[in-house]
Amino acid sequence: ATGSQRRPESAIRHFTDQGYAVLTFDMAGFGTRIEEAKNFYERYPHWSLMGKMVADTRSIINDAYTRMPFIDTSHIYLAGYSLGGTVALFTAALDARVKGIAVAAAFGSLRSNITGTEGIRHFSHLHGLIPRLGFFTGHVNNIPVDFDNILECIAPRPLLIIAPEADRDHPLADVKKMVLPVSKTAGQLILKTPADYNRFTEPMQQEIAEWLLKQK
Repeated sequence: ATGSQRRPESAIRHFTDQGYAVLTFDMAGFGTRIEEAKNFYERYPHWSLMGKMVADTRSIINDAYTRMPFIDTSHIYLAGYSLGGTVALFTAALDARVKGIAVAAAFGSLRSNITGTEGIRHFSHLHGLIPRLGFFTGHVNNIPVDFDNILECIAPRPLLIIAPEADRDHPLADVKKMVLPVSKTAGQLILKTPADYNRFTEPMQQEIAEWLLKQK
């Protein structure tokens, strides 16, 4: 593989060498699955591409429970960078079988339509992940849910959030605004803010790997 699996290969091998099962996959519309996003809404007008990504992730968890007896299903964790992290958060909020999450550069605030590079248009217009968010363009305060609510659904499960200080897509001020209300009651939430921009560096991968290994 030359896509999502190539860059974090060393971190993956770090886990597998110690007996951990690791699964990485291309989401619909990426890598080996580019064609799946072609004319997606003509084929599935009542779906969302984000919903498809979350459903795929939950299907993998289902397989771990029903088709992989060698997996310890009491310790299922999700980790992801950027969109992969966003999908991990949505999945964990909907699925209690996920015991913890580690994400990097994964979210800001849906209701912040000015400070980010695209705001909700990133989800509705630019990538078509959640089209109906487009109805709230210019009326972002009416969006019924934001990432603070997603984090509340995950708490009190362990959660590591890496938010680079110079992430232009997810301004740090927005991330802190989402995290602060939850951190007051979620004792297992950790926020790291490295002096970097939106990229998945080796130190970030190592931070996530070390954190995940501590969860056992």
